[in-house]
Amino acid sequence: MRNYRFFFFITILTLALATGCVPNKFQFEKEFGTSGARRGEFLSATDLDVTKNGNLVVADAGNTRFQIITKDGDTTVMGGESGREGYKLQGIIGIGVNHLTDDIWVCDQRGNKIVRFDSNGEPNLKVTSKMRYPMDVAIDRAGNAYVIMAKVPEIFKYDSNGNYIGTIGGSGKSALVFPTSILINSDHLYITDFGSKRVVKLTMEGNFVSEYKDKGEYEEMKGPSGMHVDKNGNLYILDLGEVPVVILSPDGKMISKIGEFGNQQGSFLYPTGVIALSPEEIYVLDNSRNTILNFIKKAE
Repeated sequence: MRNYRFFFFITILTLALATGCVPNKFQFEKEFGTSGARRGEFLSATDLDVTKNGNLVVADAGNTRFQIITKDGDTTVMGGESGREGYKLQGIIGIGVNHLTDDIWVCDQRGNKIVRFDSNGEPNLKVTSKMRYPMDVAIDRAGNAYVIMAKVPEIFKYDSNGNYIGTIGGSGKSALVFPTSILINSDHLYITDFGSKRVVKLTMEGNFVSEYKDKGEYEEMKGPSGMHVDKNGNLYILDLGEVPVVILSPDGKMISKIGEFGNQQGSFLYPTGVIALSPEEIYVLDNSRNTILNFIKKAE
């Protein structure tokens, strides 16, 4: 028993020291949002995106709606209504913003559909063809939608009117196991694949380019669930493990971790969204505390 306790102590100490050595170039600045159903309040928020002018878009799943929020925490638009018929929603999970028009595409996983809203929060399109548990959606410059679905290896493509075009990827290293989020950056698709514990980079045609399976030298991917890519190609990844929110360079080297686990102000319990408005200004959505945390780069 003594040997076991000694081994357990050494293991925990090693993990703590390893985590302590991870670069941390950001500091907590502020947070906003709390649990509730009023404007600026969330219940079990599941995803985070950004409009073309830098406002945050929150998938407020527990309230079956989305909110557009300024970086000071003021809600400017709300959209979505609970129900089964028409444009109503049953179970929001992922959202995607068309960064040219600010249209918001909302994945209704339980309703097996995607509903598109305009920038004022009014619904104008429902997509149901081939839909089965949509997880997330990304929109290209032509307005085409790329949809990942739960435990489906391919990516489904739709035109700007919601018409089904076909699937891409789905074989070899492009095959997905349990994809959780998708985005487009610099004419490439990035997908977090919880099932294969990696982030996958594909061409717009679905051909494999590269994958990220480690957080630099510090830890393997444990189950990535969301991400963002900034203008420099750096990846902001939400993952399980000792280091849950990290920034990787385009070649996979660790740049910094972001924030800490905890139930107090400035920390998170279950991060479900991350956005970098710039490489110096980061926002993390916490599903458990129902808040958005802002981190800024430390002065060097």
